[in-house]
Amino acid sequence: MKIGSKVYWRKSSGEVILITPEIESEYARETTKEDDMGFYPQLKGFDPAQVDVLQLTYRQYYEDFQRAKSYIVNPDTGKMEFIYIDDNGGETPTPQVPLTDQLSELKARQASTEAALLTFMDATTHA
Repeated sequence: MKIGSKVYWRKSSGEVILITPEIESEYARETTKEDDMGFYPQLKGFDPAQVDVLQLTYRQYYEDFQRAKSYIVNPDTGKMEFIYIDDNGGETPTPQVPLTDQLSELKARQASTEAALLTFMDATTHA
């Protein structure tokens, strides 16, 4: 069984408190928020009503975590946002959706654009 990480974060700010490790084992089992709040020292002392959890799939955002300088959970959307290392030394970096999600969106747009171009080319050559 493969179990992805859980991201525990403050509802008020999006600050990530803890990311649990991924597990790949035939003996692995899913845990509840209550289980984790009692087990992980980083979560002890937090009011469970003030903490939320985002369950990731196995290896979800693996590359993003490797490349990111920091990350938060957007409190409005409940989704991960990453601040990537800026080699250009430009402006203050702002959180953005994961690069893996951006890439998926770009691939979908590209496929849609290519389909539209093929339809247009077919219509103009047969007109």
